[in-house]
Amino acid sequence: MIRLWLTGVEATVHTIYWFLAVLSGFMCLSGSSLAQVGQEPNVCVNPGGAAQGGFSLDKASVCVGTPIQIVSVPATVANVAYTYEYDGNGIPANRTAATTYTYTKPGSYTILQVGSGGGQATGTIACKTVTVLPTGPVSFSVRTCSDRRAVVDVTLDENSNKYDSYIIDWGDGNRQERPRSSITTQQTHTYLNPGTYTVIITGRYAALTDCTPVPARSAPINFATTAQPLITRLTTVSDNSISIQYQVSSGTTVELYQKDASGVYAPTGQNGNGSTPFTVQTNAKEVQCFQLVAQDACNSAGVRSDEVCSLVLNAQAASKQNNLSWQPYAGTVTTIRPFRSYRLTRNGAPIGGLLTSRSASSYVDNNRIECGVAYCYTIEASAGPTTITSAPVCVTGINGDVPGEFRNVTVSVENNQPRLVVSLPVSGTSASYTLVVNRTDGQSGGMQTVGSVVNRNTFVDESANASAGSYCYEVTYRNNCGLTSPPSKPVCTVHLASNSSASIDWTANSPFLTGPVANYTVEVIDSLNGTKREIPVSGNTRYEPDQNDPNLQSQRYRIIAVSSGGLVSYSNFFTLRREARILVPDAFTPNGDGTNDTFVVKGLFVDQFRMTIYDRWGSVIYSTTDKNQGWDGTVNGQQAAAGQYMYQIEVQDLTGQKTVRPGALLLIR
Repeated sequence: MIRLWLTGVEATVHTIYWFLAVLSGFMCLSGSSLAQVGQEPNVCVNPGGAAQGGFSLDKASVCVGTPIQIVSVPATVANVAYTYEYDGNGIPANRTAATTYTYTKPGSYTILQVGSGGGQATGTIACKTVTVLPTGPVSFSVRTCSDRRAVVDVTLDENSNKYDSYIIDWGDGNRQERPRSSITTQQTHTYLNPGTYTVIITGRYAALTDCTPVPARSAPINFATTAQPLITRLTTVSDNSISIQYQVSSGTTVELYQKDASGVYAPTGQNGNGSTPFTVQTNAKEVQCFQLVAQDACNSAGVRSDEVCSLVLNAQAASKQNNLSWQPYAGTVTTIRPFRSYRLTRNGAPIGGLLTSRSASSYVDNNRIECGVAYCYTIEASAGPTTITSAPVCVTGINGDVPGEFRNVTVSVENNQPRLVVSLPVSGTSASYTLVVNRTDGQSGGMQTVGSVVNRNTFVDESANASAGSYCYEVTYRNNCGLTSPPSKPVCTVHLASNSSASIDWTANSPFLTGPVANYTVEVIDSLNGTKREIPVSGNTRYEPDQNDPNLQSQRYRIIAVSSGGLVSYSNFFTLRREARILVPDAFTPNGDGTNDTFVVKGLFVDQFRMTIYDRWGSVIYSTTDKNQGWDGTVNGQQAAAGQYMYQIEVQDLTGQKTVRPGALLLIR
């Protein structure tokens, strides 16, 4: 034994540490019990050469949050320090001289004491184990029964199962203590009086009187007079499905019952607590009746709800009306929960007023029933706090009225295509309809269908060329029931053309169903500069422009027809173009008498001009581009011989059209 003469606890303890480390190394080499490589020795298990220290605790077990205290240390042990949560890894550098300590988590902990003395210079080691117990709440739930019984179900976890017993405070002055062995079985208690109570369960350690476990509280439980379950809404969803919404007291379960064909209520097997509606698959085309029966937490049948029955609505279409019928409401009606009213809807909107008589069973809807339109109805009854709604039932409207005559049809030309605008009949119409358009070209030939439009009162005949001639149309109205109006009288486009080079002419057939044309206006658009003007021509169907106006060689025209009621129809556009006019004399007498001395050409609509004179051998003897200048009968300043000469006149008119005119002239002296 090597004796180490060191002074002070720190030097002694560190010597022990290094001694144990060397000793552990030799043990590893010799195959003895090993500590993990890198793990310092647990001095509580193997203190090495250290002497035995010692200390006493005020208790071996303590609750979380309650301090533990070291109450005595042997006189032979001095300079002590403690580690209260020793992890078994050598001697911690951080120790405390404090003799009290409070644990914050439950578990088993080792307290390490390191000191000096004990009659040896190697120092002292002492260890004790302390158990720290949890104080957390106990998890439990409470179920209530219709006979004012409460059933408590306790669930223990790794902490709450440490208590020795459990105290149940029922909230009405009664307390019970249950051992751990029986606390997880159902605990029941019957309350003598109605009221609101809170159940509290607190864990208890028999030997630890200074612990304060956390109590667990239930939500308030109410034992008032048992409330009757309530069906709040019954809705027939389809021919085979009914949805039921309902209310029940908190903690109460109900079972749905349905009346069978013999009038006896039988359970459907569906249970709920009000959070989710019931859905029943049944023959919803017939009236079905239901009740809720309370099923409490103790599996005892309780109070029944009022009887609630479905509504089945029937609808039948007749001419201009729909007849609705239903069986009067068959559910429970009392003075406390009276029948209030029926309400009918059509396509989602209320119709008529509220029907307050429970015995009401029919209604006639004759408000603007249109042929071919779908009408969907529901009936809703209000009985006390319950709303009962039928499934929708739909019918298609019937109307036997044949559509009447058109109020007006007007045809006009737009973009060189006839366009009809129709004022629909007043009677026999429907929300959806078809206009059928027939056409004949000009005055002769039968009407042929050229198209139709649905739910529109305009039609453009894209197959027609309004510049080619007049088109006449008749229109037929067909409603949703397939009933057809008489065809309208024909209306015809105004066709503008020219029957001669001096005039424009248009057709006289009226484009208005309401009657003949009251007056016409000629719209003139200058082809050269685009200017526009209007010329009223009363009832005439012919117009002659001024033939001597040099500015009217090419004009674009359109006819505006106006009815006596102010309706307007337009014709096609038509361009009237006149050829350039050239007047050439066949002889002249250049004798100086002032009459016919010059060969001059006159013209109308002439823009560019060239005149060339040739002798009999084809030689050019005169040429000019001035349309106002003529040949004076001289060649190079000398009088030309009498006789025949040839000419060629080239003209370009105001529209760019060129004209060449050759001929012969006679010079007379």
